[in-house]
Amino acid sequence: MADAEEGKKGGSKLLVIIIAVLVVLLLAAGGGMFYFMNQKPAEPAEGAVPVEDEAAKAAAEAAAMGVTVELDPFVVNLSSEGVDRYLKAVIVLQLSSAPAQEEIAKRGPQIKDSIITVLSSKSPEEVLSIQGKYDLKLELVKRINSMLSTGVVREMFFTEFVVQ
Repeated sequence: MADAEEGKKGGSKLLVIIIAVLVVLLLAAGGGMFYFMNQKPAEPAEGAVPVEDEAAKAAAEAAAMGVTVELDPFVVNLSSEGVDRYLKAVIVLQLSSAPAQEEIAKRGPQIKDSIITVLSSKSPEEVLSIQGKYDLKLELVKRINSMLSTGVVREMFFTEFVVQ
């Protein structure tokens, strides 16, 4: 008889533990649900654009960028003593207006000749430094702008620049 009473007590202890675990899990789930339901949406970071406005943002950035023209790659011999050194550069021009883009297309051979002349006059040491690249950009922009009458080159970007 003692064994039967002890079996009932053991079974009831197990039942109490299972009920206690279920109550704790339900409370945790309810608390988590309450927390996430009452949480304020995150404030967008300064300058962030809502997801639905990403297309508008891309269009605004393109408009702010202005008209761009990518020129064909240039491969030139650099001015160096005794060793053949080459420069390959891909240039993108940021223009002030669409008419300037048309003028760039019309004056393509003149502009390419001017760029090749300037690039081939440089030594590897001149174009490998950061300051050298900056000076090269300024010189090229100045030369190209002297040929244009309907707009100007605002900025020049090297999208590829390899010296070998």
